[in-house]
Amino acid sequence: MRNKILIIDDDQDILETTGSILAYEGFEIHTADSVERGLELLDTVAPDIVLLDIMFPEKKTRGFDAAAEIKAKQPNLPIIVLTAINREYAFDFTKSDIKADEFLNKPVRTRKLVEAIRRLIG
Repeated sequence: MRNKILIIDDDQDILETTGSILAYEGFEIHTADSVERGLELLDTVAPDIVLLDIMFPEKKTRGFDAAAEIKAKQPNLPIIVLTAINREYAFDFTKSDIKADEFLNKPVRTRKLVEAIRRLIG
């Protein structure tokens, strides 16, 4: 059985590109272009890991809130934050500021992303 990955990002190019790359690596991919849709899929898909953006149109830091909501529902579900926010906006945040298991800066190298996913899902 393939591991399921839920990708939550408002950028359609990220969803398609990252999804295709990870599908090629053997993962089952589910995507959501909004946090609300991602939270719905969380219950129906039962992913093994979530890849989450920080910035969304409705609120610049919506991903922070989403990570907390996901961890409240499923505390053991790994979350990888994929973001360019610290470079674009010079925010200085750490893992303690957001409920995530890993932070990777966009654009992320495929090998680094796959290694992080495999490490977190065991």
